[in-house]
Amino acid sequence: MHQTTVRFGADLWDALESECAELGLSVAQYVREAALARLVYAAGKRGDADRELALVVALEQEAQPEPRAEHWPEGQAHLRAREVRDEILLKRREREQNRPA
Repeated sequence: MHQTTVRFGADLWDALESECAELGLSVAQYVREAALARLVYAAGKRGDADRELALVVALEQEAQPEPRAEHWPEGQAHLRAREVRDEILLKRREREQNRPA
């Protein structure tokens, strides 16, 4: 895992802490998930399916209790990520069922 420093103004930090308390998430987890949501959104807009799928898998591995979509800065990106993640899980199950014994 890579570590970095992000600086927030007092107003933004207060808003983040308040939102995260309501969602039951740490600010760090919220920021990680927001970054992943933005990356998935950008990859989807470009039509970069491989990158989008890789990011969704990463999002799945980072999964915590999911906040409601309307709380995400990119609510639609989060919904799309969930759809793609569901598609991945369905394809994974299909592959497992079709494997020779």
